[in-house]
Amino acid sequence: MQRLIAAATLACVGAFAGCASAPPGAAAHAAPQLRLAPALLGRPLNVQQHLTLQAPGHDQQLDVLLEADEHHVQMGVLAMGQVAARLDWDGVTLTESKAAWWPQAVSGSRILSDLQLTLWPVAAIQAALPAGWQLVESGNQRTLTDDGAVVTVITRTSPQVVELDQRREHFRLRIESRELGEAVAPAS
Repeated sequence: MQRLIAAATLACVGAFAGCASAPPGAAAHAAPQLRLAPALLGRPLNVQQHLTLQAPGHDQQLDVLLEADEHHVQMGVLAMGQVAARLDWDGVTLTESKAAWWPQAVSGSRILSDLQLTLWPVAAIQAALPAGWQLVESGNQRTLTDDGAVVTVITRTSPQVVELDQRREHFRLRIESRELGEAVAPAS
């Protein structure tokens, strides 16, 4: 039912990981910033996600609440049991708030762009990419390239799990997702 839905929150952790681990000059080669209308998603979302970030010398786990409809995309990031950041996009204005202890370098603009890269339809994304950039979806995988060079690979390993490999910024993200209202499976 959900195609790549769990990757929605790669955005916030991806941005955090990128800040912590991007090699010098990586910002000059960063992916373009998407600004797609919420309505282009084509379906509502109401999910809770658990993220595990792996970057050189840095592992972290976060929880995210994500809600989207045709008018808004809203996200709340929880770290260490506290609200770390909130984001709201209405198709025109991006509003974000961050806890004082949350890294200021984590950009709401980047969060929104990565979120849209993983969830919005490929045709909508492709139409917004600059020359030389391409997003291809094949089966359970999306690949973003820049003049043929692979930048990001997003793989859905199960209906509830997505893995993101951000090759330029050298981090991996595992996202476990469940729709709010679903029964929680007992821990094993």
